[in-house]
Amino acid sequence: MNVHILRPFLFTLIAGIAGMAHAQDGEPGISPDKMKEIKAQKSAFITQRLALSPEEARTFWPIYDRYDAEMEAARKELRSERRDRKGSGTLTEADASKAIDEILKNRQDQLDIRKRYVEEFKKSIGAVKTLELEGAERDFNRELLKRMRSQGRNR
Repeated sequence: MNVHILRPFLFTLIAGIAGMAHAQDGEPGISPDKMKEIKAQKSAFITQRLALSPEEARTFWPIYDRYDAEMEAARKELRSERRDRKGSGTLTEADASKAIDEILKNRQDQLDIRKRYVEEFKKSIGAVKTLELEGAERDFNRELLKRMRSQGRNR
C-alpha cells in the first residue's frame, strides 16, 4: 500500500474529525471513536512507510503502543501545565522560571522514554527502521494537521 492509497482514508478520517465531539469534561476534543480511527490510520501509515513484515509488525506494535501511551501521558501533563499557567493570569519572573524548568523536565522525560524504547524498537525492527520511525510519525502528523486545517477552511 502506498501513500497515495492512504490519502483517501486520511481525507475520510479528517472529514469525520470536522464534526469533533466534546470530551466529557467539557473541553473540546476528539471522540474516542475518532481517536481509534486516527490510531488505525497512523498504524497503517507507519506499517506501510516502514515496510514492516508481518513478523516485524507482530513484535513492533505492542512495543509501540506502550511507548505511545507513555509519550501521550507526558504530552498531556505538559498541556495541563500550560493550561494552568494560562488560567492563572499574569506570570511573575519566579512563576515563569518555574514554568521553564517544568517544560524542560517534561521534555527530558519524553527523551528518556524515547531512549528507553529505541532499544526495544531496534530489537524488533532493526536500527534502520527505528531511525525511519520518527520521520514516519512526523509525516503522519503533518498530513493529519494539513487535512484538519483544510477541513477547517472549507466549513
